[in-house]
Amino acid sequence: MLLNLNQTCIMKRNFPKVLFFLLLGLICTGPATFSQLRGLGTISKKELKYNLDFLGAVEFRGRETPSPELEIATLYLGNWAGRTGLKPVMKDGSFYQPVPVTVASVFQPGTRITLTGANGDRIYYFGKELNGNFNRSGTYRGEVVFAGLGISDPETGWDDLKNLDLRGKIVVILDAQRPGTVFPLGFTMTGRLMSRIFELRNRGAAAVLSVVSPERERRKAGGQNIFDYIPEGRMTPVYETQRINLGQAAAVQAAEEKTRPSLPFERAEISHDLAADMLGITKDEIAGMFSKIEQGLQVPSFAVSGISARLDVEVETFRSESRNVLAMVEGSDPVLKNEYIVISGHHDARGIDDGAIIAGADDNGSACVALMEIGRALLVERPKRSVILAWFTGEEQGMNGSHYFVNNCPVPVEKISVCLNMDMISRNDPDSLYLVGSDLLSSELDASIRKVNKKYGINFTFDYLYSNLTHPQRVYFRSDQYPFVRLGIPSVWFFCGFTYDYHTEWDIIERVDYDKLYKTTRLVYLTAYDIGNMKHLVRLDVNPAVTSRGKHNLPEKSLFGGR
Repeated sequence: MLLNLNQTCIMKRNFPKVLFFLLLGLICTGPATFSQLRGLGTISKKELKYNLDFLGAVEFRGRETPSPELEIATLYLGNWAGRTGLKPVMKDGSFYQPVPVTVASVFQPGTRITLTGANGDRIYYFGKELNGNFNRSGTYRGEVVFAGLGISDPETGWDDLKNLDLRGKIVVILDAQRPGTVFPLGFTMTGRLMSRIFELRNRGAAAVLSVVSPERERRKAGGQNIFDYIPEGRMTPVYETQRINLGQAAAVQAAEEKTRPSLPFERAEISHDLAADMLGITKDEIAGMFSKIEQGLQVPSFAVSGISARLDVEVETFRSESRNVLAMVEGSDPVLKNEYIVISGHHDARGIDDGAIIAGADDNGSACVALMEIGRALLVERPKRSVILAWFTGEEQGMNGSHYFVNNCPVPVEKISVCLNMDMISRNDPDSLYLVGSDLLSSELDASIRKVNKKYGINFTFDYLYSNLTHPQRVYFRSDQYPFVRLGIPSVWFFCGFTYDYHTEWDIIERVDYDKLYKTTRLVYLTAYDIGNMKHLVRLDVNPAVTSRGKHNLPEKSLFGGR
């Protein structure tokens, strides 16, 4: 379109004014906008992949807590933090916060099953023909009862426990499911049996031995040690933040204790060789039992005559330690830098399970490398508040590191505005993300996430399914944001959702969706930057019982999740 002469003259006269106001606008709004864009520009899929190729490698043997491999991973993270220009959080100038743990290590020669029959004793050893997550020593002996699948469901006509006296018995069941049984994603291998084992325990069993599946038995026959074992470390429950009722209501538990025999109890898994010998049948008959179950047929239960069993467990405990890796981007405001945002993700994984290395690429190598990229981005232009980057240890063993951090915090917990926790952020729907707990203590936290998600074109669809405190899988209580919630600190868990690879050997770097990992990393960075520049700590405006941060919140029932 052509301009007439008068319009041209007017523009020439007003050009200096137009230029002045344009420059003024850039001065007023430009730094925040451009700095965030520059920060975003440092977040790189190439760097995410580079670091995850290392930290998610199977050579780390699953980063068990504690283990030499996990210590190497923490050394990598701490050295990276120092070379990148991040500041230590600990007063001694270290990037490491030691976390004490108690390690329960099974003494293998002393842990065994002894079968006694007419032909004398036969002994089977831990690590060869049996395994279990043992954490205490003891002896469990009794007559042997085979209880099929261990299911009591009379309404559907399936009752393996009918007319069985299980008091003081060693109960053998098959690790199999009735055809058509479907478990929601997020159930672990052991979790699928636990309801049955609890029922057998309640009926007085001294021990429950599950016979491994035919698929696992084939792997064993092929030379794989399916009972391979690494000692695990757990923090002794000493802090109020660790209190959580993950089982039944206290009244129900108390009623059960009155009816349950006062006996020691243990569970373990056994090979087909051991099962056949214990039940007085052949391995082919064991295989036939599994085949019948696959056809939907019930396998008859029976008491074994002429054979008794004794499970001896010898556990040695010793004190050890793991470590959190903590680094900080100091805030740019001389006053607000004394307030904090914590961005977290655990660096441990599941070690070796079912004889296979659980590399933990998504769970939780994905968050480890995201934290690295977020740290680099925040250094480009620091928010007003300080940001603590926390790689926590021992999440898989009861959130050891995060519980220790909030109870031995190097900064005042009352000054922590929010915790932004990442745990499994690189799988499933590329355009969807679960926000766990973002709207349960503060509407401002949730609003900030939604605002930057839209403003910067990330455009995730958010799912709040697991913010439900009564969800049967109790996901809300299962990651490192929860110890912060217990202290009244608004917190969110950014979560991609469960996969079929969860806690299995197939959680590997080859299955990581780097586009989703990249998007989630950017979202968390932008949320931290936005909250870091607010005029005030994120407001506690959702739960009337929680109006300030601190340990005084611990007796609050709404934070206990069932207490």
